[in-house]
Amino acid sequence: MDSAYETLRAAVCAVGQRLYEQRLIVAWDGNISVRLDDTRILTTPAGACKGLLSPADLVVVDLEGNVIEGERRASSELKMHLAAYRVRPDVRACVHAHPPTAVALTLAGLGLDARLLPELVLTLGDIPTAPYALTGTHEVPESLAPFLPHHNAILLSHHGALTLGADVWQAFFRMEQVEHGARILLMAHQLGGAQPLGEQRVRELERMRG
Repeated sequence: MDSAYETLRAAVCAVGQRLYEQRLIVAWDGNISVRLDDTRILTTPAGACKGLLSPADLVVVDLEGNVIEGERRASSELKMHLAAYRVRPDVRACVHAHPPTAVALTLAGLGLDARLLPELVLTLGDIPTAPYALTGTHEVPESLAPFLPHHNAILLSHHGALTLGADVWQAFFRMEQVEHGARILLMAHQLGGAQPLGEQRVRELERMRG
């Protein structure tokens, strides 16, 4: 096993630990994956606490989700990761978590409107909410399909969030941003409502991001 492969495995486990410590996942929630090459994906296994994984626990799957390396079963929620890799050759890693404030917003019928927070406009742009889909089924990637080509962070109604990145740390940091933005939006609503930036200011930020 070469050093780059070992580093990737260690990074996936480190991200799982960070997600767990920050309560973005609990128990056996969530999953993490990294694209190894055009045909193989390194991913976390099913039925395991992602905060307690060792590199040997990870599995390698093909683009259909079949395990080709490792002793454990891949998560049924891997389908959403595979859908992202199929349509986004620039994406090298995916993180799926259940950030509690962000999920609560979807339960209340609210979205995470990036146009309210300059830092989100600059880094993530709009964060859409995919309609509810039954966990572990093909409904999930189907619900995400309209958003995957143009968004790096997507809320899943009543479920969680998916973030995409050029590497596993970028995907993780984007998940952190989703939950941080959701907390700010919640506090704004508790204080009487969020005031939009205005279209001109948003366009200025979008030009900076571009």
